Order: sequence, then structure tokens, then C-alpha cells
Amino acid sequence: MEIGTAIANCFKCGFVMVREDGTIGAYNDMAKDVTGVVLNFGTGHPEGKICKDDIVIIADNELGNDDGLTLEDLKLLNISDASIKEGDTLMAVGVYKNDRIQPVYKYGKNYSYGREMRLSVRYLGFSITADVDSGKRNLLITVDGAKYSMNYLVAVGHMVVIDGNTGQVKFFQAKGYGIRGEEIGKLLRGKSYMAKNPGKGRGDMMPTIGRPVAEVLNGKEFLDALQKLMTEEHGQTTEDLFMLYKRMLYCRLVRIKTGEPSDGVYVFIQDIEMMESIISSGNILIKEIEQINKKGVLSYWGENSDKLSSFIGNTQEMIVVKNLAYKASKTKFNVLLTGESGTGKSKLAREIHDLWNPEKPFVEVNCSAIAESLFESELFGYVPGAFTGATSRGKVGYLEEADGGTIFLDEIGELPWNIQVKLLYVLQYKRIYRVGSTKPINIDVRIIMATNRNLEEEVKKGNFRQDLYYRINVFPIDIPPLREHKRDLYVLANSILTKCCQKYDMPEKQFSEEALEVMGNYDWPGNVRELENIIERATIICDGGLIYSEHLMLHEEVKRAGTLKEHIDFYEKQLIKDALYKHNNDRKKAMEELGISKTVFYEKLKKYQIDEEF
Repeated sequence: MEIGTAIANCFKCGFVMVREDGTIGAYNDMAKDVTGVVLNFGTGHPEGKICKDDIVIIADNELGNDDGLTLEDLKLLNISDASIKEGDTLMAVGVYKNDRIQPVYKYGKNYSYGREMRLSVRYLGFSITADVDSGKRNLLITVDGAKYSMNYLVAVGHMVVIDGNTGQVKFFQAKGYGIRGEEIGKLLRGKSYMAKNPGKGRGDMMPTIGRPVAEVLNGKEFLDALQKLMTEEHGQTTEDLFMLYKRMLYCRLVRIKTGEPSDGVYVFIQDIEMMESIISSGNILIKEIEQINKKGVLSYWGENSDKLSSFIGNTQEMIVVKNLAYKASKTKFNVLLTGESGTGKSKLAREIHDLWNPEKPFVEVNCSAIAESLFESELFGYVPGAFTGATSRGKVGYLEEADGGTIFLDEIGELPWNIQVKLLYVLQYKRIYRVGSTKPINIDVRIIMATNRNLEEEVKKGNFRQDLYYRINVFPIDIPPLREHKRDLYVLANSILTKCCQKYDMPEKQFSEEALEVMGNYDWPGNVRELENIIERATIICDGGLIYSEHLMLHEEVKRAGTLKEHIDFYEKQLIKDALYKHNNDRKKAMEELGISKTVFYEKLKKYQIDEEF
């Protein structure tokens, strides 16, 4: 038993040994931390229950999913609103069982508000905020500056309760609330909550020697897998994501059967809320995490995002983009795509067109590649003899070629001022004039535009017409840079690799874990286009079936611009944030890992404003 526990501690994961009879034979302290039985932060509270006139604060990213909360329960906070539905995001502050004091709340679907929703209120003398950040998958409640944060993978219900008599926080939600039976709905309906004593666990929940494992690691699929593995021979393993007390944990189960007292199943447990930030956690695990992310966000979006098959991305950021693109495809609104170079604006434009009507013409125009003197004739065409050098047959312009379909104007910010005026006329009247002609030509064309510039700033500088900007900004879709949705990196990289192998008629290749780690640590200033180029080059260079970091040659790429001090500050901030995330915001552990004093650590938190992010 001691060997298994030592191994688990080395891997910094939870370890539970289950005997042949289904009881616990050994465990390590990390198992208590990972499951949420033990709290790893510095504050706590005594046991109790919610009482009349207590102030209840809720931040819930999906009502009715993981919170045990019903619309009927909300009436206990004086919230009776038929517009609120299951699945909504909800932030609310109300007084428990007091129908004289009105609550304050906000609700809606995440896509309606982008990545973040916030409720900020001065309520009965308390300064209260409730934030739902679907991009970072974090819920944050503050009471007079004190922060109570909860991370999540798919859904979570967060709650803080202020004592109506003393004005002190008497309860706050924390990791492992499912194990403790402290879902919001249960507590509002009168169930008592347990004390939170940092570093100590509730005795009747601890994985003590001799206890049936089903009483500690409660999850049907997990227990079924455990029972099945008990019937297997020595050395057999199972690894998967299991829901244990409403928390998704990664478990590796190993069957030991040698005729010794140590026979049983060895269970190694890791918290995927920390693991999903590490790209080298393992291919199978990352695939499963992506599927869970996708299922979670699809509860908001339905199946619409799946219809954009070639625009890859399952993170919340990309699901937002794909849902908006799907909505755009069902109308003939003009669309403005924004985002850095290489994020996939042209690919998304084509997807929107193909979803609308793939049989109609799609004409792509790169405005930055056209000489200023040729813009008008290229876009609008010209009649015979319109100018010196004009052909005797004349020429059909891009807009006319796209009649009945879509024209995609990439890098719209490069349009000369005089062409901007003419494009505004086209948008208003759906009519063009060829160069050298006074005869109007009516066209039926949808215009999709894209730019990597900040057009609002260009308007202020006088480089872009304000009236044209307002006209094209009807249906904007902003595509985030790759560094802001790195959870998509694994899926993207493998999709690109498969296509490259097919393109060059090569045997199937795959990435080594070190290659994945290097890609995960890289900032990708060129975004998906750079990723495609790097992988295509690595595919050609690599003679074997496994791509290593040397094949990527990322160390030779152009580094982030800036002074030496800016470089140092950037990477120092990243190291501190990574340490905090790794240790679930345990600052003491982060300090120890970084090897810096408490004074220096907190000075750097203030310097880089990291406190605002955690």
C-alpha cells in the first residue's frame, strides 16, 4: 500500500486502493483534496442552515443543471419571473423568505452577452457583485471586496449567504459541494450545510481504511467500471472521465491480482479543471475533454454550431462565433468579420455562404492585393474603350460576377476613400455602374467583409468613412486569436496534420507529447494560418511516424516584439498565473513552486494586476 501511495504522491494525483471486497485499503491526502472533501484555501465557516432574512447571492451559469435549483426555489428569494427558464444564466441577490424586500437579478443566455455577464449592486448596505465568465469558465461573487470564486467545466451553481442578523458571510460554495450535498436547491429547501475547516475533512466523508468505496467515490459509471475491472486479470487498466458527486474527474484504474494482500484495483484521480490547461495531459484525455466542453456549451446553442463542419473549435469562444455565423447564413444581412490575420476569416465567410446556398457564386476579393488605380474597374467592371488599355470587349467586375450569390471583400480597411463612397451606394441601392457607363446594373448580392484593423479607430483617424462603417457593422462577428482559445489547439493541430498527410500522400503521422507541449506554450502570433504552415513544414521534414518538437522548429520563429524588459515582464506574469492556476489559486503553494518570498510574490500580483483575474 505504501508503494502505491508514494507513486500517487509523486504524480501529484489522488490515490485510492480498493480491496477485493470493495472496501478502501489505502489512500493519500491528495485524494481528499481532488474530490473536494478537504478545502485548500484559508477561510471557512461553521455548519448551519439558511435562515429567514439572510441575504442570498447566486451566480449560476446553467439553471437546473448542476445546482439542484428549480424555478419554485427562486420564489424563496421573492423571484417570480415566468421569463426565467431552465438552462438560463442567472445572477441574483435576494432576502430569504422575505416577501417585502425586492430582489435584484439578471438572467439570459450566454450568447446574448458574449463571454461575460455581471450583476453589480449596492444591496441593503453591502457592495455585491456576481460575475459569470464563460470564457474562463469561472463564477465570482464578491461581498464588500471579499472574493468567492468557483471554476467549472460544464455547469456549476455558486452561492454566498450573508447572515441577516450579524452581517457576516455564513456560507460560501466551494469545490466538492456535490459530495457534501450542498447544491443550491437543497440548501434553499432547508437542508443544513457542513462546516468548512481548511485542511480538514468531514469525518463521515473521508476515505478511511475499511470503508466501502461506494460511500466515498459515488458515481454509477465509475462504480460499474470498477466492478468490471475486478473481474479482469492482473495488469488490466481502464481510464476515462467519470462524474463523481457531480464533479468530472479523470480516473485511471489499474487491476492488481498477484495473490497478495495488496490485490484489488488501484485508482489514480486527477482534477481535469486543472488538467485541461496542460496540452500534454494525453491525447485520449484531451479528446474527451473537448467533447465534454462541446456538450456543455451546446446546451445553450442547440446543434447549430455542428453545421460549420470545417471551421474547427469546441471552446465557448468558438461556439459563440459558429452560432453567430449560422444565424448569419439564414439571412441576407451583410456581415463584418473581424479578427487578427490568420484567424480564419475567409474560411468562415465561405462557410456562411455554403450554409446559405452553395450553388450560388462565391467571389473572394483581397482588397490589399489590388492597386489603388485599379480598384474601381476590378470591382465594378468597365465598358469597351473606357480608358487607355481597356479591352475591346469590356470587363465584368467582381460585384457583377457575384450576382445572385456572395462577394467576400477581405481587408476592407484597405479600400481607397473614393471606392468607399461607391461601395456605400451599392449597399444602399444594390446597383452598380461600370466604369465609362451611365447605365445602371441592378445586382442581388450579399456582401461579407473582413478586416484585421480596428475600424472604429480608422474612422477617428479619418481613414474610413463613418457612414460606411455604420452600414457594414450590422452583423459583426469577431474571431478570437488562437492564443485565446488554446483548448482548441489539439483538435485543430490533428485536423491539419491529417489533411497534410493526405495532401502529400504520406502515411498517417501523430504528434509526440513534447511537440504538443511546445505548441501549447507558443503564443501563435500568426494564429491558425501560422499553425497550418508550421505543421505542413513539420510533416514534410519528419521521416518517421512521430512528429517531435525539433520538426516544428518553433524556436526559429519571429518572437514577440518589444523591449527586453517587456519580454521579461510578459513571461514572468505568465509563470505566476500558471502557478496559481495549477494550484487552484493556493498562493502559498504557488510561492513555493516559484521560489519567491511572500513580499515579492504579492508585489508582483499587484504589479501585473493578477488579483483582478483570480
